[in-house]
Amino acid sequence: MATARDMEKYSQLDQDKRAALLSLLSQDAAADHSAWQLFWQDVLGDEAGSGGEDLETLFSVFEEGISQITLANLEAEIVISQWVKEVIRIAKRRGSDQADFSELLLTRQLSKQVGPRDQGRPQTSDTREKILTAALEVFSAQGFHGTTVDEIAQRAELGKGTVYRHFHSKKGLFSELIRSKVAELEQAVAGAIDPRTDVLEIIEAYLRIYFAFFDRNRNLYKVLIQEQSDFGAEVKALYIGNILKKVPLLKRKILQAAKSGLLKQMDFHTVFYGVMGFIDGIMQKWLASDGEYSLVDDLPTVVETVFYGFVNPELPGESAGNQPR
Repeated sequence: MATARDMEKYSQLDQDKRAALLSLLSQDAAADHSAWQLFWQDVLGDEAGSGGEDLETLFSVFEEGISQITLANLEAEIVISQWVKEVIRIAKRRGSDQADFSELLLTRQLSKQVGPRDQGRPQTSDTREKILTAALEVFSAQGFHGTTVDEIAQRAELGKGTVYRHFHSKKGLFSELIRSKVAELEQAVAGAIDPRTDVLEIIEAYLRIYFAFFDRNRNLYKVLIQEQSDFGAEVKALYIGNILKKVPLLKRKILQAAKSGLLKQMDFHTVFYGVMGFIDGIMQKWLASDGEYSLVDDLPTVVETVFYGFVNPELPGESAGNQPR
C-alpha cells in the first residue's frame, strides 16, 4: 500500500504536464477527446500499467486538476463536472469498471475530509488559519517538495486527519495558501484606493500597500520565488490575475492623465508588466538581505524611478533638449 509520502510523490506532474492540464481545463468548452488522449498518453503511457499503478496515478492527477481549478479561479461547478467525467472516461478506457472506479474516487475524496478526529482537541474556527500559517512556515523553510503533510500537521499541533479534513492534498493546501494571501492583498488595496485621488497618488498608494504587505509576509514572497519554476504558470494566473482586477480604475486614470498631457501615451499592459518586473527585482534584492530593512524604505526610489526615470533632466553643461537618447 502506498504511504503518504509515496502519494505525494505520485502527484507531482512535471511543469510541462501541469501546463498542458491547465490549458485543457481552461478551455471554454470541454476539450475534444484527441487533445485529452495526447495528455493521458504522455502521463500514463501507451500501454495500461498494473491496475494499482494506473489507479494511483489517476487519483493523483485528479487531485492535481482540482487544485488547478481552484488556483486558476475557473468556474468550479462546470469545470469540475467535465473533469470528473474525463477522469472516469479514461479509467474505463484503461480497463477499470466505471462504477467501481467512481466509488473509489468518491471514497478517496470523502475520506480525506472525514479523517479521524484529534482526540480531546476542540475543533475551533481558527483551525484552518492555523494550518495555513504552519504550512507557510514549513514551505518557506523546506520548499514544497521537501515538505510533508505530517510536518505541517506537527507544526500546527494538529493531527494529520484534521489537515486532510480542510485540504484534500498538499498541493490543494499550497493552492489555498496562495489564494488566501492574494485575496488578503486584494482586500487591502480595495479598502485603501480612493477613485477620486490623483493618478500618481493612486500608484504610490498601491506600491506602499504592496510593499507593506510583503514586509508582513516575507515568507510568502520566499515561497513564491522558490516554487516559481514548478508552479509559475498557476501562481501567475492567480497572482497577476487578481492584481489586474484592480487595474481598470488605474487604467482609466492613466488614460485620462495621458490625454491631459500629464503622462506619456504608452501601451498600458507593456508598462504594467515592466513596472511589476522592476518591483520584483527590488523585492528579490530585499529578500537576499534576509529582510534586514523594510521594503517601504525603498518606496521613494521606486516612485522616483517609475514616475521620472533615473536620467537627470538637466545634465551638467547640457540642455534638456540635448540629452543623449
